[in-house]
Order: sequence, then C-alpha cells, then structure tokens
Amino acid sequence: MSAVRVAILCVLFGAIAASCVVPGAAESPNPTPRASALPAPPSSAAAVGAGTSEPIVAAVQDLLPSVVTVINKLPNGQPQSSGSGFIVDASRGYIVTNNHVVENVRDNGAGAAFDVVFSDNRKLDAKLVGRDPLTDLAVLQVSAQNLKAATLGDSDAVPVGSTVVAIGSPLGEFQNTVTSGIVSAKGRRVAESATIFLEDLVQTDAAINEGNSGGPLIWAATHQVIGVNTLVASNASGLGFAISSNTVRQIADELIKNGRVVRGFIGVQYTQLSARQAAQLGLPTGTTGIIVTQVVPGSPAAQAGIRVNDIITKVNDQVIDPQHPLQSLMVKFRPGDKVKLTLIRDGREQSVDVTLGQPQG
Repeated sequence: MSAVRVAILCVLFGAIAASCVVPGAAESPNPTPRASALPAPPSSAAAVGAGTSEPIVAAVQDLLPSVVTVINKLPNGQPQSSGSGFIVDASRGYIVTNNHVVENVRDNGAGAAFDVVFSDNRKLDAKLVGRDPLTDLAVLQVSAQNLKAATLGDSDAVPVGSTVVAIGSPLGEFQNTVTSGIVSAKGRRVAESATIFLEDLVQTDAAINEGNSGGPLIWAATHQVIGVNTLVASNASGLGFAISSNTVRQIADELIKNGRVVRGFIGVQYTQLSARQAAQLGLPTGTTGIIVTQVVPGSPAAQAGIRVNDIITKVNDQVIDPQHPLQSLMVKFRPGDKVKLTLIRDGREQSVDVTLGQPQG
C-alpha cells in the first residue's frame, strides 16, 4: 500500500484512530507490548493433554499396537476382503475377530489363509483356530515375538454413558481409524440373519463401518476392551453394536481349547408353531413355541420324557418366539447344564428338567 493511500485512510478514520504510522516514518525500536484481554494459549503439549492425560488419546496409544487389519487371501494369495481384529494372547499369538470376517475363506493348503497387518505395518500370515457362527466370533493365530495383547474387561461393569473408542479399518482402506462415542445401552439383542440372533450386545454411537468388524470397542477410562464391533443399523446413524467382552471371553476360550464351541444337546427335531396351528389346537391367542416332530432315542429329551407333538413354549421361563428361537436361546448352554422346558401336552401346561448332553455325530 502506498504512503498516500495510508495517509488518506488516516484522515478518514482519524476520529477513531489514535495514530497512524506511514511506511518510512520513524518507529519505536522496542514497541510497548499490548495487554491482551484473553488468556495466553496453552503450550501445544498442554493443549492435547500432554499426550497421555486425555482419556481417548491415552487409550488409543495404549491399544493401537494390539489392533490388526485382517486380510482374507484367495488360493492364489491375492487379497479378497478385509476386517479388523485384536490380540488377546501375546505369548501364543491369538487374535479375536468376527466370524463373518473369515467365514468365506478356505485354507489355502499352507495353513495360512489370512494376512494380518499391525499398526507398525508388519504383515504376518495367520491361520484360523476356530469360529462360531452363532455368536459371530472367530480366533486366528500368528507366530511372532513382541506382540502386545489387549485386556478384556468386564462388559457388565461399564456404565451406560461411558466414553468408548472404536479402532479398525473401515472400508478396508483406512487402517487404524479411531472413532469415539459412548455406551448407549447394554444387553441388546439384534438379528444378524433370519436364523441367528446375537445376544448381550453393547450399543454405541461410535462410528462403525464396513471393515471395522472384529475390531475392539474400548472403555476409555480403563483402556480395556468391552466389545467386538460387529453390526451397524443400515437405516439409522449412530447405532452400532459390539459383542460383549464377557461373551468374547467365554467363546474365545472354547475356540482356543477345542477349535469349536460345543453346545448342549436336547435331542429333538421340531417345526415352529404357527398362529393357525395354535388356533386349531385351541391354544390361547398369542401362544408361540415349537412342535416336537421327532425325539432322538436315548437323548436327554427322551430321558426327560418329552414326546412327539409336545409343544415347547419356554426355556428357563424365556418364551420361544420368532424373535427368540430355540437355537438362539440354547447358545449359552453347555453339555451337563440343566434347563427347564415348559411344554403343552394334551392342552395342559407342564415343565420338565432336561440335563443337556453332547451333540451326536
């Protein structure tokens, strides 16, 4: 700006300007600093919580080395799709992820159908240890040193409203993406498919997208994993679900020990009771359950006296209906467990105790 123009501006604004300095005019070599009405900005370290004092930052720094991207490999070794996972046992290299991340992959003959990529960009072969479709969980294993395991917390202990962090690889491209939110609710039950209902889910508004599946949901206050990110409502925002860590602990332990989850066996074949059948049988409106079509000889059901045409309506007082099918209600029971079955026989309700057995075959 020329000196002339500056001078004109001084004239125009002279009523409100105490002075106007024209370029080239003498200036004080040490101008008096102006006092600010606002506090000085904090140092950069203080602004971000000194790197570790901010709960989310500290949780991410602690857990990121435990999180992996899971890449499915085709028989020719080319990548097919990806998800997320996290280490639960550093000494033995066990990694938890979702069943739906790994279910369509077959062993390529060398025992390693997956690559896992760590936050430091290490890539390792991984093999499938076991998977459980009914809880949508799976365990992989890598052979490596200097791994860091995440800690599985108690999902029952985390209060609703607690700050949580999700880490994963959304869309298969954005590795180690961090999102945050709160625990919106606990104990949710959501249909994953027409026949599989996932139980005891942690609901969160932390952003979860395709590729986040299998990654950890972390309680920021404790740095503990309280869920495995699994589902998101497609017709709503801020509505994601994670399999609770208490479920993960039980299922992962069985997969590591046995390669599969062995559930209690009743020993019946059945069909769903329809509203029309219930009406024809003179049952009260709204009665739901299953109709026994076959009892396996020598099975727990046979030993308990269950008969063909019995209508089983409840398991341990939990109603059997389309939202709570028998298969889903039996997920948590193991051989040797005793369950109470409520049934209708010849129009009369009764209950029987059944000690579950090992699956046959």
